[in-house]
Amino acid sequence: MVNNFVPQTLGIFAWRVVRGRIPVRLELEKRGNDLNSVRCPVCDNALEYVDHIILDCNLSKDTWNRICRWWGFPSFNNPKIDAVFRLDNGNLFSSEGQKAWQAVKWVCGYLLGKNRNQIFFHNKFKTSADVFNDIQIKSFEWISRRARKLSIEWHQWLLNPGFYLDTNLQRTGIG
Repeated sequence: MVNNFVPQTLGIFAWRVVRGRIPVRLELEKRGNDLNSVRCPVCDNALEYVDHIILDCNLSKDTWNRICRWWGFPSFNNPKIDAVFRLDNGNLFSSEGQKAWQAVKWVCGYLLGKNRNQIFFHNKFKTSADVFNDIQIKSFEWISRRARKLSIEWHQWLLNPGFYLDTNLQRTGIG
């Protein structure tokens, strides 16, 4: 999967997520690794599998709800990994706006996975508000540096990037 608005490692991560290739506890145990528990280290309410970490864990759900509100969308309703991570989002935005929206979703998944690893390996926990703030910062840094056709301002990015990108693209004749 390719999106030049974010580093290649996020594309690789997205590809691995969509194909269920993230080393989660449930899969590690199936491969013969002796683990203390196969439960999610974030919520301890369910088995740890890819969809749970990225979409179904309470911390993940709350983070996605924050992102949807930030972009002015309704919350996801029973999302599927491939639908969340793919580029096609209908006619919501121009192609540049769609790439920015996809980039934010990839950053979200990546940082949720990173948060899980921080809990698992270092016992460092971030709240959904902390993860969301990291998503806003990282996605702005990467998109604003890599999207040559977009001129993104920080304060507009924080308010509603979906509206701002659409307006920005219309002004520049891209949309």
